[in-house]
Amino acid sequence: MVKVTVLMAIYNGQDYLREAVDSILAQTFQDFEFLIINDGSTDSTREIICSYHDPRIRLIHNEHNLGLTRSLNKGWELAKGEFIARQDADDISEPERLAKQVAFLETHSEVALVGTWFKNIDPQGSLIGEYDLPCDSTEIRWEILFYSPFVHSAVMFRKDIISEQIGLYNEAFSYAQDYDLWWRISRRFKVANIKDYLIKLRVNPSSMTATYGNVVDDEPILIQMTNIGHLLGQQKVKKWSNGILLKRMTSLWLAETGSLSYELPEELKDLKPRQFNKVVRQILHLHNTFCRHYKLNQEEEKKHHQEVCTYLSNRLLAIAYYYLEKNKYTARQFLSRAYCLKYSIWSIDYWNIRLNPRISFEIMR
Repeated sequence: MVKVTVLMAIYNGQDYLREAVDSILAQTFQDFEFLIINDGSTDSTREIICSYHDPRIRLIHNEHNLGLTRSLNKGWELAKGEFIARQDADDISEPERLAKQVAFLETHSEVALVGTWFKNIDPQGSLIGEYDLPCDSTEIRWEILFYSPFVHSAVMFRKDIISEQIGLYNEAFSYAQDYDLWWRISRRFKVANIKDYLIKLRVNPSSMTATYGNVVDDEPILIQMTNIGHLLGQQKVKKWSNGILLKRMTSLWLAETGSLSYELPEELKDLKPRQFNKVVRQILHLHNTFCRHYKLNQEEEKKHHQEVCTYLSNRLLAIAYYYLEKNKYTARQFLSRAYCLKYSIWSIDYWNIRLNPRISFEIMR
């Protein structure tokens, strides 16, 4: 039995395949099999893989295109490793990726899934940026309510315990099958991200929408609704106007603070202050339920509550700035709401971005 199965499912991925395969074969950790599911490709994918003569590669051909989710499940069931590591055919793993993830899982027996930070590269391989993800299990469980805090190509997880107690990828999902699996794992087991940039994620903006269309947006919302419904109750979440409230909550939570002072996301435009208050109240209510559900102790709950309130305060202050020249009364209402979160406006480190300390004086004048 090998320690790790590196699982790749590929369909017509010839353009970047060699870089992806080479990055796995060059790993400093050697005890792995590289299981590649060729999902009925019609380009040169098969020929490229067959050109390698490395015994660690196991190539499986699908006679017909099954789709990513079914191909991944097929590979999962064929995997011989104790751990499964994912790798997409257009991404690049750093040489020490597998070694660091195996070491982490072996020294953190309570963790079932571990990802890493990542770098974005463009189609030519040039660096776009470096991106951190939450690392603590509690923080990940909170953030996963709003987005997927794992990169699919960067995860490694324990095969047997996930297979037996969680199940495989949900084949109802074509695009967000990973997001669905991660939240199902995180609600039962501890999860983590390693504070190291161990994967290069290739950004190709047209690929997902061209392949999956509206599913790119629809599937994550459905997963969020299910996830939050697990905390609040499905009946209550169903009343959230077909996901509109959730979209507003997500939009407010994920918006960059600096950008909010210039332009509001589409989901937040033209909302009255009382509608914003509803969004904030629901986030805080969700947080209270979250703390009870995961049985955070008093110190953990207090710390996390403070982080959530400060986070929301930053965004309300940015929105107050946005309205400063448009409607001073509305700006004052947002500033007041920030104060209601019981945080001093002067203690929030936002001034170095855009907001001037004079805002409170200008709004309240």
